[in-house]
Amino acid sequence: MKKITSILLITFGLTLNAQVGNLDTSFGDNGKTITSINNNEKGYSVAIQDDGKILIAGYTSNSTYGEDFICIRYNTNGTLDTSFGTNGIVETDIQTGSDDRAKSIAIQSDGKIVLAGYSDDGSERKATLVRYNSDGTMDNSFGTNGIVLTNFENGQQDLINIIKIHTLTGKIIIGGESIISSTKSKPVLARYNSDGSLDTSFNTTGIKLLWVTNLDYQYKFSVEDLEIKSNGKITAIGWRDFPSQSWSSDYWVCKVNSNGTMDTTFSTDGVTTYNGAFNGHDRGYSMLLKTSSNIVIAGGAYIGDANYDFSIFEISSTGSVVSSGTHLDFGTTVITQDIAYGLSEDNNGKYILVGSSGNSSNKSITLTRVNQDLTIDNSFGTSGKVITSFNSNALNEVFDVVIQNDNKIVVVGYTGNNIVVARYIVEENLSVNDQFINEYSIYPNPTTEFIMINSNENKHKIIIYNSLGQIVKNTKLNNNKINVSNLIKGIYYIKINNSKGLKFVKN
Repeated sequence: MKKITSILLITFGLTLNAQVGNLDTSFGDNGKTITSINNNEKGYSVAIQDDGKILIAGYTSNSTYGEDFICIRYNTNGTLDTSFGTNGIVETDIQTGSDDRAKSIAIQSDGKIVLAGYSDDGSERKATLVRYNSDGTMDNSFGTNGIVLTNFENGQQDLINIIKIHTLTGKIIIGGESIISSTKSKPVLARYNSDGSLDTSFNTTGIKLLWVTNLDYQYKFSVEDLEIKSNGKITAIGWRDFPSQSWSSDYWVCKVNSNGTMDTTFSTDGVTTYNGAFNGHDRGYSMLLKTSSNIVIAGGAYIGDANYDFSIFEISSTGSVVSSGTHLDFGTTVITQDIAYGLSEDNNGKYILVGSSGNSSNKSITLTRVNQDLTIDNSFGTSGKVITSFNSNALNEVFDVVIQNDNKIVVVGYTGNNIVVARYIVEENLSVNDQFINEYSIYPNPTTEFIMINSNENKHKIIIYNSLGQIVKNTKLNNNKINVSNLIKGIYYIKINNSKGLKFVKN
């Protein structure tokens, strides 16, 4: 058994210069996978299983069944997982011939998959939940044959935009809206038990309609994202629009206690609106809840002449503005709408915003990375900007983002008429000519299953690179042992914390 001892010097003999923010060419077809079902579909939401496989939710449309829920699973390399559904795809017609769109996806701790959105039978739109087993079959223990339809308010058109699972209880929390007319709607939160029944311990009905003030009847509202604390409190964000005035929306945030009452420690009534830095059209689409309970909100900010910019800002747990944040103009057209629909935090504590830039006839996928102080990270892409279009399609957008364990960015949306899943590099690949010194010991070397690290501490961040300098594993040290059994044969390098690398061979 060969052992590498402390104070080890390693020199790499090749040069690798993959730019942070580039497409990951090891995924799909040069960084993206385009999926066509009926040549008329979009992907709205993405989640990653514990085994690294990628799940997306959206819809597809055909002349016979109208629009249907779709759930697709991809392997870690971007190929369709043929063990899931039919060749990796599950298509569900909620009500015969109805128009059904899945807007959000969540994975339960038992591996079951829940999609949320709406089903429209031509006369009424109902909020919809569907649960699948881990192989893509319907979970008939959930609702009625795997489906739950809900009227948030009788006679209105109801939909869900976001779904989350409360980790401790397994309860399902959703956010959306109940639409009264083209100019009026109520923001909605609802909580379901794990069998799909409404949880009546939440606001006595399981449903919370969030017209809070006596002037709310003037507005159109939408809940776009939410987070749940361990104690069951819910923070939700979205927007409030005043339809009688053009270009007049505000960011909207609320806090609700675990029993469904408003959390009055957040403003006086549990709800706050924000006008952004400009008096115009400001909408929030995604949020993060920090350990401090501060709230980071991303979306679109009106700048002028019908222009939107990416926006991000931070508020405190009581609703005051901590940082007005920043705006980012991608400038892909003369009059642009740059809107960040998705927000996630990478493994280095930086924020990834994703969305689109352009106008109704020409849009590109756009990404940026923001530092903790909400300044643009200019080391990402070109001056903090990444702009992507696929296959010469005029329309390209992404709506959601998730960060893999290896710190790569996975986004979902559409290009042309088809679903697109793309993966981008977040961390710089291992540099070539660096000389790396470590004060750790690793063994056995070569190895087949595990690498042991001789260290007095057990909280190290571990990154493993292949011989091309690509990240293949991002984890934390567990009992001084790293499982490398899933790696193919070859030469690898381990980066421990902020040190550089140790070389080992996988047989």
